[in-house]
Amino acid sequence: MTWRGTASIGGLSRFFQRDYRRSLHIEPVLSGPKAFILHLERASSRATTVQSLRASMAIESEVLAAVDGGRLSQQEVDQAYARRRFRPHYPFPLTRTEIGVFLSHRLAWRRIVDDVLDFAFIFEDDAQIDPSAFAALVEFVTLERQAWNYVLLPAQPIRNGTPVASRGGLTLLRPDAPPLRAIAQIVSLAAAKRLLDRTLPFDRPIDTLMQMTWVTSQPVLVASPSPIRDVSLETGGSTVQRKSMSLVERLRHEAMRPIYRARVLARYRRHLAEVSR
Repeated sequence: MTWRGTASIGGLSRFFQRDYRRSLHIEPVLSGPKAFILHLERASSRATTVQSLRASMAIESEVLAAVDGGRLSQQEVDQAYARRRFRPHYPFPLTRTEIGVFLSHRLAWRRIVDDVLDFAFIFEDDAQIDPSAFAALVEFVTLERQAWNYVLLPAQPIRNGTPVASRGGLTLLRPDAPPLRAIAQIVSLAAAKRLLDRTLPFDRPIDTLMQMTWVTSQPVLVASPSPIRDVSLETGGSTVQRKSMSLVERLRHEAMRPIYRARVLARYRRHLAEVSR
């Protein structure tokens, strides 16, 4: 197949009908790519968005029922969540919703392991894609499979970083500053095993823990350009946003958040320099 920068949906299907055998660790590849979409069943306003997302991709997809944090028992919360486990300490206690979101991603990682998938896309239910750009990305990350284990697909452009692989106008970057939001990601079997092992219990939201590569031992790459669009504002707003904070709590959040992010970024860059030597 000649690379032309974008792949048609029909062309992508033909691509995966060919002999698909390579993997990063010279193991037999047991599957083509699959997509998991994390959807909270009570978030009915997003059901149409989820179906639209499934219809716009030319790979197998499955809707995974997200964990409803509000229905977790205290014992389940205590098993999953431990405050101040890693440094720098996360300055805020997690809400039940944030705990549910993290556990939902762990469900998807577990499915990758249990189903022995070579890799899978994981979407939150406020994501939409450009179909042709997504088809091109699927082909790109498959052809460049040896270059990555974990890739974030941000909704906002990320251009600052070190190129790891490039082809036909698409690039995998090792970001200078890893983005927040785990709206979409590509996770290999090896990465899923590693993340399951390193993230229980967890002490902060999934997106900021993924920035802490010295904890997860999982390098983060970013796809540029990304085919993802965030439609949360069009579907009722974020389901994670803290909506009941007092004025004092809100002011504390506004004061502590940039301090915390600066500490994580400094540690990330120090770790990146250490592993790049």
